Amino acid sequence: PKKHSQNIFRYAYLNKISIDSYISTNYIIIVKHDNFIKEANMKNIASKVLLILMILIGGMHMANAQEKPPLLNKPPTTFPNQAIPSPRNQTVPPPPPSQVAPQPQIVNPFNQLNNAVLAVNTAKKVKAYLTAGKIWTKIGRRGETEIKAAILYEGVVVAVLHFNPIDGSVLPLGLHPIANRMVISIENIREKLPAIIHALEVLNGAEYREPESVWVIPLAYKSMIVAHLKIYIDGIHIVPDYPANQEMQLYGK
Repeated sequence: PKKHSQNIFRYAYLNKISIDSYISTNYIIIVKHDNFIKEANMKNIASKVLLILMILIGGMHMANAQEKPPLLNKPPTTFPNQAIPSPRNQTVPPPPPSQVAPQPQIVNPFNQLNNAVLAVNTAKKVKAYLTAGKIWTKIGRRGETEIKAAILYEGVVVAVLHFNPIDGSVLPLGLHPIANRMVISIENIREKLPAIIHALEVLNGAEYREPESVWVIPLAYKSMIVAHLKIYIDGIHIVPDYPANQEMQLYGK
């Protein structure tokens, strides 16, 4: 390099030594010095790149956390001063007292039609956070045995799956079991429940329901609609399943 040539001639002139002698004894030192500078620069660049990647990854995690849809009026997780009845000791057990859902703000649904797309997208975001909840049995109105499993979001029931008490298969909505006894074990259903929830598909459509003022998004499993997610009329807030939350607290195992 030019700067090294100038330094060599200056040093040789001041010390009255030949250029050849100086180069032969100091060339290796110069080369090593250059390599050291290059390695230091490479390490500095690598550390900067690593820092940028860490900042980007951290920002993505923060963005994902901020994008997690909020719950609308989270219900209580306990019900004090309330006896837990045994559903198996009664022919037709009385249903648990229904918790009154919060009264929604009065809005004109015709001004909220564009929120249907937003509600479907919100349901798709929620899908990644759904987890398996407790399982419980209940005697239906006709004396049939029902098996229900909770789908949780942030620890709150937002949907319920129904199972066949004979073979443990998932039942589509509208098909009720006809068995008055349970053959399959709850543990068998508990083992496969996480995989079933993971395989659920959020369908690309929404139904509007009054007087709750919610968008209802169907969840499909093996081409069967097996549950619904409810999204508030604003298309953002997740509406808990209040009766199912109370059933799970009373009967869930």
